[in-house]
Amino acid sequence: MKFDILGVGNALVDETFYVEKSFVDATDLFFNQFKSISFQDQEDILAGLPSDLAPDVVCGGSTTNSLAATSNFGSSCAHICQLANDDRGQLYEDNLKENGIVSVNSFYHEEVRTGRCLVFITPNSERTMGTYLGASERLVFNSDFIEVANNSKILFSEGYQFTSDENFSAFLSILKGTEKTTKLALSLSDPGVVQTFKSRFKEVFNVRKVDYLFCNKEEAISLVGENFVKDLSSLAVNYVVTNGAESSYVSEEGSYAEIKAKSVKAIDSNGAGDIFAGAALNKIIEGDSFLNACEFGNYASSIIVQEKSPRLSIDQYKKLKADY
Repeated sequence: MKFDILGVGNALVDETFYVEKSFVDATDLFFNQFKSISFQDQEDILAGLPSDLAPDVVCGGSTTNSLAATSNFGSSCAHICQLANDDRGQLYEDNLKENGIVSVNSFYHEEVRTGRCLVFITPNSERTMGTYLGASERLVFNSDFIEVANNSKILFSEGYQFTSDENFSAFLSILKGTEKTTKLALSLSDPGVVQTFKSRFKEVFNVRKVDYLFCNKEEAISLVGENFVKDLSSLAVNYVVTNGAESSYVSEEGSYAEIKAKSVKAIDSNGAGDIFAGAALNKIIEGDSFLNACEFGNYASSIIVQEKSPRLSIDQYKKLKADY
């Protein structure tokens, strides 16, 4: 079976809470960043929340969020991700099917739980994450993955995939076995992840130049420094650097442009980068230029930040594209 986009990413069930910054400050989490923690650490943090504060539960993970957008915008998508044989794992797989995404992996861990991400959104729409990776960081490589990659137009992954030895090894094996006719797209994910695992990012860039790179300004600086507009060009054929409510920097095969951010009232930044990448990938598949694809990504991200969720409903995705 042939696909437009094949994703390789963490499978996480997101549980999102809207809290004051003082709550986050009282934890050991990194404010407005990602931190990997144990399941028990999560339970300890949850014990400090008011008993009547219920989470918004969404099947997430950065790559999955992007694929959900891409699929509902009209691209054919498949996903390589690791689940456990538990209720969250079944919920996750059902959600992939509902969004038209084919699950490539058929192995389910028995000894660990499906990954869970606690997301704490503070009043200024900052996003702090405490993540139990669980099964998602224990991807079991299968040589069939390479065949699927070679039958896809774009192989897409996330920086979070590099935080686990097993996941990084599996992704690297897939990448090395994938023909150059399959384009490579990568989202840097998080500045702390880039800084901590920079050697792994460099290893990927040494295998091949990235065709489509997605990141924000903090991630770009973590990777190459303040002169990122110039220095990213040695790593990526095309790249976009978003900057919150400020303009995004876009480089398409050496030509540079800026895209003004849409002026909206943001209530939740969680998922903005994911839908940006997903929207852009859909337009790339449809034959648009990278700049025009990023224009659509910019528009899509302006919609998601007005929602209390990193994902839209299937009908909302379709309306977003129709309105655009």
